[in-house]
Amino acid sequence: ERVAVFVDGCFWHGCPDHGTTSRTNREYWLPKLARNRVRDIETGRHLEVAGWTVVRVWEHEATSEALDRVVAHLNDPEPMERQQGGAGGRKDGSASRLFPIR
Repeated sequence: ERVAVFVDGCFWHGCPDHGTTSRTNREYWLPKLARNRVRDIETGRHLEVAGWTVVRVWEHEATSEALDRVVAHLNDPEPMERQQGGAGGRKDGSASRLFPIR
């Protein structure tokens, strides 16, 4: 199966629940963390186009819940149908299997 699982750190990837912003050197950190989030989206889209299913997990998520999500996607027939059809995503062009950073 072609499943890419990313475990994103709350600080580095901007978790809306636990992400924080540095109080010092904000001129560096704010753009740096924004670039990380943009790169996460771009990486997911590139993998999608190549036929991969992308599952993003926050570092604070319970391992059992993250595992359940990965297994659910392994059992989902949609990725295989997409690979055979070559569409790489939804009909509207958005990535159907990319799980946005919450």
